[in-house]
Amino acid sequence: MSNLNKKIIFLDFDGVLNTEHYQGLLQFQGKPWQDEHGAYFDPNAIKQLERIIDATDAHIVVESSWKYLGLDAMKELWNVRNLPGRIIDITPSTTSDEYLLNVVLDDFCNKMHHCKGLEISSWLSEKGLPNTRYVIIDDEYVVLDSQLSNFILTIPYEGLTEEQANKAISILNE
Repeated sequence: MSNLNKKIIFLDFDGVLNTEHYQGLLQFQGKPWQDEHGAYFDPNAIKQLERIIDATDAHIVVESSWKYLGLDAMKELWNVRNLPGRIIDITPSTTSDEYLLNVVLDDFCNKMHHCKGLEISSWLSEKGLPNTRYVIIDDEYVVLDSQLSNFILTIPYEGLTEEQANKAISILNE
């Protein structure tokens, strides 16, 4: 993947771009809160994501549960909503669907550290990008200990903030 940008944003949607504040505001105003692609994203969080991308030229890898709709659906969502940056991939599932159907996910994830952290580590390894500059932006503690310095924890009510965007820019541009 020599043409792959060496800066990656591993991005969650719910609690990062899709905020409780914005969903509540839309419902309070009696406006639609979703379209055929899912819940609407908070314009303030999108503005912060755009700042990160403008300052770092990073690409996006979706690590959100929305990824189960598929890479094409994620790219279509990004295009239809005219969102900033470019989605280049989604993280892999760490286990077989058969296994997931027969396990309590909370127990599985706790025993296996954090599922998303494993998926991110697997993605970086599969792509042969062990020295890639990256950030993980999520509203849940989903990372491995080795990923803590690349992790930005958002609060679901407000999503991605200016301060967190500044931290992401700093990590990606080190």
